[in-house]
Amino acid sequence: MTDSREAVVRSFMGSWKLGVQESLSYLSPDAMYRVNAWHEPLQGIEAIGLDFERQRSMWTEFSCELLNTATVGDTVFTERMDTVHTAGKDIAIHSVGVFEVNEGGKITNWRDYFDMKEIEAQFTA
Repeated sequence: MTDSREAVVRSFMGSWKLGVQESLSYLSPDAMYRVNAWHEPLQGIEAIGLDFERQRSMWTEFSCELLNTATVGDTVFTERMDTVHTAGKDIAIHSVGVFEVNEGGKITNWRDYFDMKEIEAQFTA
């Protein structure tokens, strides 16, 4: 199941181009999501969906390049380069995501780690 858990995460990251409902279909109903690892988690499809809508309202294009992945048990680690087009600029964000995927192939927990200074520097450049 390790490879299939990674495949779930890969498909989920690709779903961001398709829309909120497509992305939400990869999550368990009681999933938790931390936009930044240091924030309190959003819990449940409704709360996560509202945040996905908030995020998508801030950019017109999104791409995700998975640089590295590793799977240990139910946990999939990703090193990514996310790029969004916002405020007339392409903003590149180095991110690490930690996903927990259940036996049914649904993401139950997602935590992202990235450096806000990197993002802020691109807006001031």
